[in-house]
Amino acid sequence: MADSPATPADITVAPPADADGARYAAWFHELDAWTEYWDIYHPESAGRFYFGDGASETGLLSRFLPRDSRPPVFTAWTKMALRTGPASAFVDAARDPDVAAAISEVDDLMTRLFAKHFGDAREPAVRDDYLAATFRFAADTLPAATERYARIADDDMRKSTAGRHTLDGDIMWFAWALHTEAADLVADPAAHARRTLFQAGVAMGCAVNFAWRGHRRTRPEYTRDAATAALLLERGRAWAQDYGSAVAEIHALFRIREWGNPD
Repeated sequence: MADSPATPADITVAPPADADGARYAAWFHELDAWTEYWDIYHPESAGRFYFGDGASETGLLSRFLPRDSRPPVFTAWTKMALRTGPASAFVDAARDPDVAAAISEVDDLMTRLFAKHFGDAREPAVRDDYLAATFRFAADTLPAATERYARIADDDMRKSTAGRHTLDGDIMWFAWALHTEAADLVADPAAHARRTLFQAGVAMGCAVNFAWRGHRRTRPEYTRDAATAALLLERGRAWAQDYGSAVAEIHALFRIREWGNPD
């Protein structure tokens, strides 16, 4: 864990001896090892924490994220965020027994992995450390995933992104938020502080990703510079202690993504 909060210079320029980057990359590597790259690192899971193995395991993500279809809970979340549907529809869809079970099982994995890599989300230093990790993930300044890249076959569709710890699919920021928001309804309430931090990370990281890498529209005041980095870190720290504000900001960012404005 870092001894002091990251500064904009720390997270916008990757240093030659990148000890923090290596720690942060290990967190994202393990998340990916259970999900997209399960067949390489956790074949025993049969893709349970992803979209299954194409055979007997259908995968937990299939119950709440779109791939071959759009699950009702995903549709309800988008309508809620866009203010074209009631929040109650999302709540009802998240509490469907099959959906709630999937959400809770994935959330339990997130709780275990977060404790392993960061610690207790109630501690300010842990929150700062996680936000720095998420900033670098969003801006694509983490060390290369050379070991993983070497293990992916050249004809594997994942090859083009296997060598980096980042997120290229812009909708996945909101998928992350959806899962966290649903988990706060149906999963272990003891993980609320960690989920609040996750939502702060999405609100900050989505903005960083869109401003730094131009994936989609974000707030006009966010540009790729140190001033924006400082602003987003400040806002991230505030969101990390205010679940409702973090969620409201994510919904606003989704409206900007879709419509170009938050209203």
